[in-house]
Amino acid sequence: MNAAHFHLMFNHLSIIGLGFAILFNLLAIFGKSPELKKLSCWLYILIGFLSVFAILTGDGAGEIVKTYPEISNDAIEHHETWGYIFFYGLIAIGIVAIGALWFSRKNELLLKKFNIATLVMAIVLVFLAFQTGTTGGKIRHPEIEQGPYKKTS
Repeated sequence: MNAAHFHLMFNHLSIIGLGFAILFNLLAIFGKSPELKKLSCWLYILIGFLSVFAILTGDGAGEIVKTYPEISNDAIEHHETWGYIFFYGLIAIGIVAIGALWFSRKNELLLKKFNIATLVMAIVLVFLAFQTGTTGGKIRHPEIEQGPYKKTS
């Protein structure tokens, strides 16, 4: 496996994980389950943590994909910009989720308020996830199957 494999894996885990966290968050709020509220917080923390690996593997993936012909550096830069915005959003929601778990230890009403706040943040993050994924997909990903491009001349 190369950096591109890891980058795509962690990107997809962050995007799909956000969807699962939202689902559990909705179930927790409408089902009034404190356990599900805490689980959704843990999922937000997990995807925030996983997003660090997406950022750390981005440069290596970029270096591999730049070895291919007809790859636009502008497309890579555009994806990187959206990736960082999405990353900072995931870190922020992870921090809010940590706060939710910490401050709600003795007050379940606080947990509900934090869950609503994280849900609102997560809905905004869906837009950022879409932009990040779309701009990444526009780059092309031949490096996944072939590794670095080898010129034959």
